[in-house]
Amino acid sequence: MDVFFSLLTNLLPLYILIGMGFVAARYLKVDRQSLASLAIFMFMPIVVFGFVVNLEFQPSYILLPIVIFVVSVITGVGFLALGKKVYGDNTANLMAMCCSMGNTGYFGLPLVFLLFNEQQTAIYIFMMLGGSVYEATYGYYLAARGAFDVKTSLKKLAKFPALYAITLGFIANGLGYKPPELFWTYWAYFKGAYVVLGMMIVGAALAGVQKLVIGPRFMALVFLGKFLAWPVLVYTFVLFDKAVLQWYPQDIHNLILIMSLVPPAANIAAFAAQMNMKPEKAATTILLSTIFALVYIPAMIWLLGIR
Repeated sequence: MDVFFSLLTNLLPLYILIGMGFVAARYLKVDRQSLASLAIFMFMPIVVFGFVVNLEFQPSYILLPIVIFVVSVITGVGFLALGKKVYGDNTANLMAMCCSMGNTGYFGLPLVFLLFNEQQTAIYIFMMLGGSVYEATYGYYLAARGAFDVKTSLKKLAKFPALYAITLGFIANGLGYKPPELFWTYWAYFKGAYVVLGMMIVGAALAGVQKLVIGPRFMALVFLGKFLAWPVLVYTFVLFDKAVLQWYPQDIHNLILIMSLVPPAANIAAFAAQMNMKPEKAATTILLSTIFALVYIPAMIWLLGIR
């Protein structure tokens, strides 16, 4: 239990940043979209490049984002089918989004900064590609109920700057390029700023909740999908690798498991508002699941023996 309370204490500052983002958006009228634009287009590419350029890449890493993509698709398809049996409207699409799209960037990346070293963080960033491709393809399809075709979805993916930062980082890595010391000095500043901005964006997104709309059945299904089905699928792959493939060490298994534990993506609230998919219910679900994660993540880290 000492490990659990230690992890809980380490997570609290991240939740304080979420609270600051909530206050900034609700009372200081800070625009969430402006914060997100800063994080996505300015801070994240520099942070990502710094990690990837120093990554000791192994061919086996290529499978990792594919695993994340496949798990996301299985969860999305499965819970969409389940949702259609329970609901007669686009609530099924919203539920499938909440189950299959995790907050791996704004929430997960600061958590990984806290628990893992730079090499491990670089692998996590590479794994995030699987979630990004999923959001830009089937995730957008769920959000728009088919309004986005594949071409439009791929165009949206092509505008994701971290994709180019990862590509540039791998090219520089392959050529043996080492950034100067001055780069690393400012890179550390950008990394810290991304943590602050990322968590504040979560809070700013939650500030859009004008009223709580709690649907017990909807909430139960989302928690079943995101906090049970997703981790079980990922843990199944970990067991398969340990027993059959034996490609990855324990630290990479831990990274995959951490990615499976994050709450639903904060961007879902924006998608729901844009597509008129019960935005209050979406925002309430994200709010309560993010609060739940404060206890759930340390408990699962302790239970799974992640170090």
